[in-house]
Amino acid sequence: MKEYKRTFYHCLVLYIIHMAFGGNLYGQISPNLGNTSRLMSEATSAMEAGEYEKANGFFRQIIQSNAAIPSEMPYLFAETLYQLKQYNNSLNFLNKYLDLNGFQGEHYQEAKALEKKLEEPMRQIANCSYCDKKGYLLLSCTTCSGEKQVEQLCTLCKAQGIVGCSRCAGKGIVTKKNVFNIVEYYDCERCSGSGRLTCPRCEGARLEMGECRTCNGTGHLESEHLCTHEDNQPLSFRRTSFKNVFESGSTHSHAHGPFHSESSEKLFD
Repeated sequence: MKEYKRTFYHCLVLYIIHMAFGGNLYGQISPNLGNTSRLMSEATSAMEAGEYEKANGFFRQIIQSNAAIPSEMPYLFAETLYQLKQYNNSLNFLNKYLDLNGFQGEHYQEAKALEKKLEEPMRQIANCSYCDKKGYLLLSCTTCSGEKQVEQLCTLCKAQGIVGCSRCAGKGIVTKKNVFNIVEYYDCERCSGSGRLTCPRCEGARLEMGECRTCNGTGHLESEHLCTHEDNQPLSFRRTSFKNVFESGSTHSHAHGPFHSESSEKLFD
């Protein structure tokens, strides 16, 4: 009888584990490799036709599919992003390709040539005052017009114009002990017994000049537009964001080792 109960509970535990995690585990262990192969084929065909926006879309689908990342895909994606002028993203994927494949990669020579081509645009990004370090145009802050500071409600008095007296803790009365050790009460001399003082920051005006909260005092805002490093440039090229595409924390297999989500997140802006 005891052996029967032990077997029953064992089967019950296995059933619960299967119901709770079985579907997810199966999905992670058995990625849709056929779909990945199809997307890779469509992406490379689009690249050959010069349709890099379309290729970009196919590569993004592979990344977001939670399937294994083909070993040569980081290079192909890097080349696509280079053609789309997303040089920072291109360099990140290129470095990942070289890190994972080394000189044994099928596209090693092409990767080194792309690395050389990226030097000049990355230098331009580093020296440009119109864009951030990733090559995206910085726009003048719409709140402070680039001045970094703006008149705003006083944060010290919460736009009340007055603050509590610190000497009497806002009570208006202070206490002292006389020579007979008896507590005596007096009006606070600092606030004349009101418990309040004019705000020392805004002087009662309820407004202050302070760091712009929209741009955090930088005078500019990030944009989704690629910078051309020229003044009065059109807002035409758009950013492709890869942020948090590996939020699930899954691990992607790779010919030369695992492509971990933790390291992959650092690739993306």
